[in-house]
Amino acid sequence: MSASYPTKVFLAMKSGNICAFKDCRKPLTADGVNAQPAIIGEAAHIYGESPGTKTKPASARYRADMKDAQRNHYDNLIYLCPTCHTKIDKQEKDYPAERLFALKAEHESWVAEQLDQSMSEVSFAELEVAANALASGKHSSNGDSFEVIPPEEKINKNGLSDTVRSDIAMGLSKSHEVERFLANMATNVDEDFPERLKSGFKEKYLGLKATLSGDELFASMLEFAQAGHKDFRQQAAGLAILSHLFHLCEVFEK
Repeated sequence: MSASYPTKVFLAMKSGNICAFKDCRKPLTADGVNAQPAIIGEAAHIYGESPGTKTKPASARYRADMKDAQRNHYDNLIYLCPTCHTKIDKQEKDYPAERLFALKAEHESWVAEQLDQSMSEVSFAELEVAANALASGKHSSNGDSFEVIPPEEKINKNGLSDTVRSDIAMGLSKSHEVERFLANMATNVDEDFPERLKSGFKEKYLGLKATLSGDELFASMLEFAQAGHKDFRQQAAGLAILSHLFHLCEVFEK
């Protein structure tokens, strides 16, 4: 048993899709020339995954008193590049669990700070790049009513954690700019653009919610919204658009 794909997506989101080692911080999406970008990050276990066999030693930092669900939980994982993952497992004495937990916490705090700072720098330029990458080109309506409800009520209804609540609050700080941007696009470029953008998000949401919920669903939607961008300003723009549509009840249960 290993960590689930949704757990890995959430881990990558909190790590900014960057290796958690401060002296590495390698972007963990590799651009392709003739192929789609490839995710090269690895969800490394802090307390090891395998008890070992007669011919194979136990994984680094393995604890027999842990259950598989604990071993593969987000709390016991750190997002690393393949090289740093190999290093922590082959140099176990240099990387005890306590050090890895501290490295993870420090890195995720740094990512949150970078995203927060970059949010204040998001302009029409970043929103246009993000929105153009996400507009589906399909315009469909299923007749749903999407009245605005308080974000806190919606956060609770969808079982989102304080971590995601903080991300949504950060994104909503740019909601006015997103609204102005979409109005400008509709007036000066393409009147159907806002509806295509909303349609693309709703289509993605409906596809994901069949198997995901809560934080893992939000993380997968944010992965979609950030469209593989490595730049923190572009990641912030994706979060701003997703949070705006969350607030308007275009995505997630109301």
